[in-house]
Amino acid sequence: MFTGKAQQLTIYIGESDTFHHQSLYAAIVEMLRREGCGGATVTRGVAGFGASSVIHTTAILRLSADLPVVITVIDRPARIERLLGPLREMAPHALIVAQEVEIVHSGMRFKEGLPDVKVGEVMRTDPVTVGPDSPVTAAIELLLDKDYTALPVIDESRTVLGVISDSDLLAKGGVNVRLSLKRAADADFVRDLQRDLKSPDRKVREVMTAPAVTTIADASLGSAAKLMVARHLKRLPVVDGEGHLIGILGRLDVLNTISAARLAEWHPGAYADGGGATVGEVMVKDVPTVEQSAAIEQVFELIISSSHKRVVVVDAARHVAGIIADSDLISRVSRETWPGIFEILASHLPLHKISAAARKHIAQVRARTAAELMTRDVVTVHESMPVASALALSAERRAKRLPVVDSDGVLLGIVGRGEMLRALLAESKAEGNADS
Repeated sequence: MFTGKAQQLTIYIGESDTFHHQSLYAAIVEMLRREGCGGATVTRGVAGFGASSVIHTTAILRLSADLPVVITVIDRPARIERLLGPLREMAPHALIVAQEVEIVHSGMRFKEGLPDVKVGEVMRTDPVTVGPDSPVTAAIELLLDKDYTALPVIDESRTVLGVISDSDLLAKGGVNVRLSLKRAADADFVRDLQRDLKSPDRKVREVMTAPAVTTIADASLGSAAKLMVARHLKRLPVVDGEGHLIGILGRLDVLNTISAARLAEWHPGAYADGGGATVGEVMVKDVPTVEQSAAIEQVFELIISSSHKRVVVVDAARHVAGIIADSDLISRVSRETWPGIFEILASHLPLHKISAAARKHIAQVRARTAAELMTRDVVTVHESMPVASALALSAERRAKRLPVVDSDGVLLGIVGRGEMLRALLAESKAEGNADS
């Protein structure tokens, strides 16, 4: 059971209000679901009036009139704050009220370590897809425009034939670096890279992984998450009884559901009953670090050799000052240096083994130290934080890897979503065996 401080958001609109030719209340509820909210309640009033002073009622003669509708959401303050901008755009004439509330009992049920919900309740119902005879370049274009790295491959009847992913493109599609790196560059540069593909005429069916690993809408979220962890997948196509695609479940959808269920657990003033694995127990202790004065060449060497593709920047006392991801080496340097930097990151070789031309590009980078490249607003977690809470924080802040610190803020290691989700599911399995 998780209790503590949270915020309640109440939105007052009319039943006839619309957004993009859809009922406004339905559009708002869908937006709240996409943003990872744990739930929302829509209440249809029997009578009332608003700023227009028009009386709304369920009286027979006014049965089809614009009755009042109230949408209620309870979530942590950070997420409520993030929702206000989209809500103002969608409902500029609505009355929106936020107030602090105390959760005294959550009532959330858990199964297999995760909230007891079905895949169909949290899946995306409008997945982007590609056909088997589409060129690989078309799949790359679709993936570069999104924040995920895999697409279901379907035929004319929407039967799932396979999946084409970032790893497929690296192994068989002629792509030399991860798509997340290419997203950090501008569109023109990415198009130049696509023209340089080793096999630009290849079809999706030649590159995709088949058959696809799929799940069904009635499967529990826990069982789907275990399948994703066991098969090292970040997205699962959701199919009906005949194998037709009806949705997609991504790892971020799983994490958002965890985040919503653990609503106030890690929020200041909140508390949780029960134990569980902590991030200190699953973190990787061997984390590459540099001080802020470190030269850019040292940063490159460490990122190339690190499985986490990140370097944590620390001060003399090992307090976290910033973090540098491989994508920062693209987005925070000048465009003329990109070809050499892509070559370096694609090679996975120490700097002294790469071409002189590529090394020359590093010399042209204007930023010369770690302090000039790093992200300063780093999301860190305490070693004693439960992995479920850290996963919730990871989803909330869109941080894939979190530096782990002790009570004095000293860096101890780093933890990623994959190992945390694996630990959470393993913990639930152990509990199940103990109960049997």
